[in-house]
Amino acid sequence: MAAIKLSESQLTALRPLEVALCKAVAQAESEVAIEIATKIQGLFPNNRTHHRLLRAKLWAYEACVDANRLAYAESGAIGVRKLAGLSTRLHLEASALLAVSLLRQKKTVESKNIIREVIANINNITSDRTRHQFQKRFIERIEEDCILVELMDSGDCALDPSEVEAKAIFLVQRNSEDEILKLIGNSVPAAGLLLLNDVRTYSLEQLPEPDRKLLPSPKKAEEPKNIGRITFALLRRIAWKTFCKPSSPIYKLWSKRLPKFFDEGYFTAAILSTLGDFRIGIPLIASGLAALAMKYSAEEFCELAKPKGMMISRDDRKM
Repeated sequence: MAAIKLSESQLTALRPLEVALCKAVAQAESEVAIEIATKIQGLFPNNRTHHRLLRAKLWAYEACVDANRLAYAESGAIGVRKLAGLSTRLHLEASALLAVSLLRQKKTVESKNIIREVIANINNITSDRTRHQFQKRFIERIEEDCILVELMDSGDCALDPSEVEAKAIFLVQRNSEDEILKLIGNSVPAAGLLLLNDVRTYSLEQLPEPDRKLLPSPKKAEEPKNIGRITFALLRRIAWKTFCKPSSPIYKLWSKRLPKFFDEGYFTAAILSTLGDFRIGIPLIASGLAALAMKYSAEEFCELAKPKGMMISRDDRKM
């Protein structure tokens, strides 16, 4: 069914709200994103299935996943899947978001089934560039969350800030970035590696042969350096809001390169606060993240860490 054409008054009201919504999602402001999506819904009183309304809702639900509001995101993604056409990109994106929400809640069997469904229907995206962009982000996100879900509730969340900081400084002084990544990879719980391998075998290997060749070989994928790379990527993603929002006190201190930022423990305290929000308590994970982040300026780290959502806007060209 063709979408009902919007009136000029609807478009005039909708466009700035869509811009504000994308900005809220990029800034990891889930409450603001929900509020804006609700305003957008008010512009469609008699058309709850319009693709621009469903897209707005998905943007808000993706922000909720990043804020760990998983049950809300799960029910929202299910709702969009019911309303979007089976062969549409919206249905595919809603399915991808649902897979992540389920995986994060350790609903592994349900998540794997949805992952397979996404991969089986990925060719519904007709643009080669957008399809490869979506596929890359989806696979990276699933791999990261396989590790994240097993890092949560691991170790002792009451980490000693002075010990974490001392170890981080030692790592910076004595080890290369690759060596630190290997150490992080070796610190990931075995359950995380098992889940990652399980999901890869059951789901990701269902990719078409040409696309599967783009993935690392099983042997290379299991190397500590590669596991460390995936883990650092997910740690950057969850740390971004604390470290990189321009309004963040941490960002202001770091970007000004003030010595007290490191000398007085602000940096380590922020790391431990971020990991504490996700109940991650492995000392070497904390020290490794701190050490790698110390190797960058605030601007460099925040550009590297900037989250890439699975929802892809028309002007989004980043792979």
